[in-house]
Amino acid sequence: MNVSEDELNGLYTWVDEIPLSRPKRNIARDFSDGVLVAEIVQHFHPKLVDLHNYSGAHGATQKQYNWTTLNQRVFKKLDFVLAKSEIEAVVNCDPGAVERVLKLVKVKLEKYNERQLQRSSSNEGDSPGYQDLSNRTPGSTGGQMGDSTGRRTQSRTAKASPTAQAHVTVKGASDKAAAAELADKEQTILELRETNEIIETKVKKLEQLVRLKDAKIQTLIQKMQAAGLA
Repeated sequence: MNVSEDELNGLYTWVDEIPLSRPKRNIARDFSDGVLVAEIVQHFHPKLVDLHNYSGAHGATQKQYNWTTLNQRVFKKLDFVLAKSEIEAVVNCDPGAVERVLKLVKVKLEKYNERQLQRSSSNEGDSPGYQDLSNRTPGSTGGQMGDSTGRRTQSRTAKASPTAQAHVTVKGASDKAAAAELADKEQTILELRETNEIIETKVKKLEQLVRLKDAKIQTLIQKMQAAGLA
């Protein structure tokens, strides 16, 4: 995703308007570890980001870990994922790399906001079932039979007690609450799975380090034995 000169000015203005934890002196270097990008997303959608998962870094390994975590836990929810080559370009402070990523994040945040607004509007527009029944008119099915059915429906609706109507309303609200709770649980499960994947990755790296240290120790022992020191 290329960034034009006009877009660059707008992008820098957008970033400057967001309160971040550290001053922006060199944008390529300051954003290379992914922490400030996590803060930008958290500024607009606090529930999408746990900032304690990201720590400032100077080394490439920790920087890549931060970006990989963003990919798995945040960017997927925004409907995109950075390629490995893009992450490496940002980590290495390649010219224009972080601007391309920031532009993509900005675009995806705007689309995510639109989806959230549409979902909210759709939920507010839902109507309880009893309203549809009460709006049916006599004779809607045609002929004398339709008139009779319509009158009976209208009569039953007129006789329905406020308590019964309230029960239907409460049931509709309860269904929505249950659906929302289920969605929250599914999101929690997804986050736990992602956390587990990250922990497994860390464990594998630690095991690799232990093997390397063991190999170095074994090499030293062999050298000492060869030198008659052990």
